[in-house]
Amino acid sequence: MNAPTVLRLDHGDAYVEICPGLGGTILNYSWRGQPILRPSDGVPAIARLAACYPLLPFSNRIAGGRLAFDGRTHAIPRTVDYAPLPMHGLAWQRPWRVQACDTGRATLTQDYAPDGATPAWPFPYAATQTFLLDDAGLHLTLSLRNTGTGPQPAGLGWHPYFPRTPATRIWARTGDMWVNDDANLPVRREPAPAGLASGMLAADTGYDNVFRDFGGHAGVAWPERDLAVTLHADAVFSHVVIFTPRDKPHLAIEPVSHMTDAFNRHAAAGHRATPGLDTETGTAILAPGQSLAGGISLRPSTLRDAGPR
Repeated sequence: MNAPTVLRLDHGDAYVEICPGLGGTILNYSWRGQPILRPSDGVPAIARLAACYPLLPFSNRIAGGRLAFDGRTHAIPRTVDYAPLPMHGLAWQRPWRVQACDTGRATLTQDYAPDGATPAWPFPYAATQTFLLDDAGLHLTLSLRNTGTGPQPAGLGWHPYFPRTPATRIWARTGDMWVNDDANLPVRREPAPAGLASGMLAADTGYDNVFRDFGGHAGVAWPERDLAVTLHADAVFSHVVIFTPRDKPHLAIEPVSHMTDAFNRHAAAGHRATPGLDTETGTAILAPGQSLAGGISLRPSTLRDAGPR
């Protein structure tokens, strides 16, 4: 069996490794010899063990494994072995094609069309993901285009994992936080933790929650490494998931375009399948040929150069 293709981008003292065949994932992002994302040792067996993977056409969970849209209910199969509900879309489960690649930039594409009685997703799409490494850091873009003949719900995001050390601190500019039930589905809102805006010790947290009104700025600092990374996200990413599992050597700050189970909540509120954006849930409805797109940047620095938040 041939080894999976790994693309490598180099710029100055930084490099990025990407595996198109493993869900278009990032395997490594290193700056000045230090990992910015959770490093992969070779190519992992499954995409969710990589350093970062794309979330498309939805992020997080779908309640009951059922999608309500345009007067119909679609069964959505589970996507991971450790959770009963479908999670994080299709993009990371399927290979991507290399459209272009040079020293500092790569472009990947993925096309999907439903098949069978219970397809993984009931709507066809075409996706594009780009990676650019330059003096300012790593820049990612993601787009989804409706290739079907009717409207469809759409969402975008990324799931970057960061190393977690005893002194690691995280921060984000957000609105309030959704509190989850036992199925990790949102049930009520509470104010964001007081320390999140200025930086809180990751070791003291155990979040797996989505936050509303994401201001497009978040970051991680590793004092013992004299290292920080700032995440900047486009306005389409109106929500952010903060995932800090206890007793794990990693954490995640996931910029996403919608809340958990957004599409079902959009339908339950009585909204029709009319193209547009529901700002309450983040649900985007795309007309045929219409696209949803956005980008993020990961900018590493020393702690001294990280600047004010």
